[in-house]
Amino acid sequence: MRQSARRTIGGLIMAVGAALLVYAGAVTMRSWVWQIRHADRFESALRPAACADGPAGPEPLASSRPARGGALARLRVPRLGIDVVVAEGTDPHTLSLGPGHLEGSALPGRPDNCIIAGHRDGPFGRLRDARPGDLVEIAETNVLERYRIDSIEIVAKTDTRPLASSNTPLLTLVTCYPFHYVGRSPQRFIVRAALIDRGS
Repeated sequence: MRQSARRTIGGLIMAVGAALLVYAGAVTMRSWVWQIRHADRFESALRPAACADGPAGPEPLASSRPARGGALARLRVPRLGIDVVVAEGTDPHTLSLGPGHLEGSALPGRPDNCIIAGHRDGPFGRLRDARPGDLVEIAETNVLERYRIDSIEIVAKTDTRPLASSNTPLLTLVTCYPFHYVGRSPQRFIVRAALIDRGS
């Protein structure tokens, strides 16, 4: 009887483990498909514009943002190899697609704090190697904003100072810290960058 119970428990553990692996694979595949589907939408902003009449001025800023879970922009940090589509929202479902823009924070390029959060086990895990001076690009439809990282800090997860508003265009990238922590992380890794250029 005891041996039979062990077999049953072992079988249940294996079944749960297999189910978790299938679920993780499905989440990863959904994120990959979503990223591929939306990446091209922002490609034109990343290509240098060719115009016989001289350079054009910057495109007008969009006045609206997508619905929650919609593609907002494409974020790149060339030195770190980050190239990812950002979704609108930071709820669990949206963050399973990729980094998310905090609803209520400024849109990219606007004179306030644009806050983008992402999981440490995704592309934002590469932020561990970020350093002041690194270039960050955000491509909206036909508009490219360039930021330069000016500070990196680690704060308690209850610290709301990184979410404060700003009088100038500011980009705040947020992920959990420590990067290899098991369970709910007690801290946040904060990368701040200032807008240096905006053009079509």
